[in-house]
Amino acid sequence: MRADGPPPALFDADLAAWRAQPERAFDGWLASHGFRHGTAVVYRAMWGKLLRWSGERGVAPLAWSAEQIGAFLDEQDLHKHHRYRYARLIERVFHHLSQLQDGLHNPASQAVRAHLAEGENDPTAFLLPAERDIVIARVLAPAPPRANDGQDGKDAGMPSPTQWKRARDTALVAVLLGAGLKVGEARDLRAQSIAPDARALRLVRADNGRAYEAPVFAFARAALLAWLAVRAAADTLGELVFPATPAGRPLHAASLYRRVEILLDEAGVLAGRSERASPQTLRNTCCALHFEAGASPAEVAQRLGMRDLESGWRLRAAFEAWQARSGQPPARHAGAVTRVPDAA
Repeated sequence: MRADGPPPALFDADLAAWRAQPERAFDGWLASHGFRHGTAVVYRAMWGKLLRWSGERGVAPLAWSAEQIGAFLDEQDLHKHHRYRYARLIERVFHHLSQLQDGLHNPASQAVRAHLAEGENDPTAFLLPAERDIVIARVLAPAPPRANDGQDGKDAGMPSPTQWKRARDTALVAVLLGAGLKVGEARDLRAQSIAPDARALRLVRADNGRAYEAPVFAFARAALLAWLAVRAAADTLGELVFPATPAGRPLHAASLYRRVEILLDEAGVLAGRSERASPQTLRNTCCALHFEAGASPAEVAQRLGMRDLESGWRLRAAFEAWQARSGQPPARHAGAVTRVPDAA
């Protein structure tokens, strides 16, 4: 039974509060992040299961090792997607706790690096049409103009740090879902690689130096152009389109995964899924959009810079298998995606 009272105050106290009352402190963490109700319910149940497992083995809360995290995941007989969600949840909690105590180890991060959080390979996953529409409507829809919030004392036209990060993260989702970029390609994307109207991205494969052009679906262009405007207004340094800071520092891959996951969670996509939703899922969904619009496997392979044309056929087979698995009707003709404008 969770204690009553305002949890955020307890959460903000110190690390000892987490160790003494980890359930109540976790509630404070949930409240401070403003998760949607459904997501908070799922996360609370996950945290409670971990605490019960820990108590049954006499392991103090927050004293877990990477090996113990792996053992917990093994004993739950979890689908790979849920193993990943558990690891990410624990990792996010410890990331916050590290701000309360310098040098605090993160067992979930260690478990991920040691591949202890992995299970069997899952079938290739895509967003359902309804989930895709939610991302387009709730994440990529153009935001109304916002005045400076006054927190940093800058001119009214200068974006705040919060606005800067939000515009960047939204544009990240745009290039992953709208152009099918990989994580590494998004991290390394240069400003000069974007067409002036954001209709295409000019890229070069790192392994063989082959240049190709990735078209951007129309629904993703406004978010990308809006970010470029915010990026310029903040005098962001360097050529990287998506730096970690306005000073131009490169964005870490783990940070990219985390920022994208936050937006998908806020949009309400994660709570109801049985399969993982990640940057790769967004890339897969971009491929699905091309297939649904009538593109051939060879055309999709070319547009997304795949290593060979056979990769397009393998992905088409995976998409058709997913359609059957999820009960989705197969696309029958070009232009089947009426809510997704052309990518040319």
